[in-house]
Amino acid sequence: MASKPIEDYGKGKGRIEPMYIPDNTFYNADDFLVPPHCKPYIDKILLPGGLVKDRVEKLAYDIHRTYFGEELHIICILKGSRGFFNLLIDYLATIQKYSGRESSVPPFFEHYVRLKSYQNDNSTGQLTVLSDDLSIFRDKHVLIVEDIVDTGFTLTEFGERLKAVGPKSMRIATLVEKRTDRSNSLKGDFVGFSIEDVWIVGCCYDFNEMFRDFDHVAVLSDAARKKFEK
Repeated sequence: MASKPIEDYGKGKGRIEPMYIPDNTFYNADDFLVPPHCKPYIDKILLPGGLVKDRVEKLAYDIHRTYFGEELHIICILKGSRGFFNLLIDYLATIQKYSGRESSVPPFFEHYVRLKSYQNDNSTGQLTVLSDDLSIFRDKHVLIVEDIVDTGFTLTEFGERLKAVGPKSMRIATLVEKRTDRSNSLKGDFVGFSIEDVWIVGCCYDFNEMFRDFDHVAVLSDAARKKFEK
């Protein structure tokens, strides 16, 4: 069911719980093909790329069931969420095509917003928003696609700005939710994985623009943080 009270934004009510990855659960990077420019800085794989793709396909299926027949507007939070977003909408389009059910509306309308609240691996506490006029989302079902929910600050602040224009409903899709004491308790509605509080790279996650091209979600080494910190 697409309808959801705006005041439930960020509470995760009625969600299917994410796949739980226990603390200290890793794969050895030597068992994977690691590009030469990444190899010195990655020694632990948290989420293999194949697992990520299969999990995103399931999220797309859950989203399809929730919004089928409704006009859905999906907001991609740039640029970290681009890889997750592209994979998600590809699955959404495929699922609708082969669902066997007819709909008079497209599976989604896509939009892009640039938010920035991090430098190095720290939240700055200041949110910068670059986007078109948010009023286009008035009376629309909106799904915000973010790559990761960490402190929750970014999506809380952006959510407040979006609420002001009066959307019909607001939900969050994220690939990863961190278990961290720094969280403001914001929860996504469609969540791939619950992981411990480690800094991750790969599968579109970056550290100061490095490692986005790596095919797996890996834990960043201390050496990489020292070398690429700005």
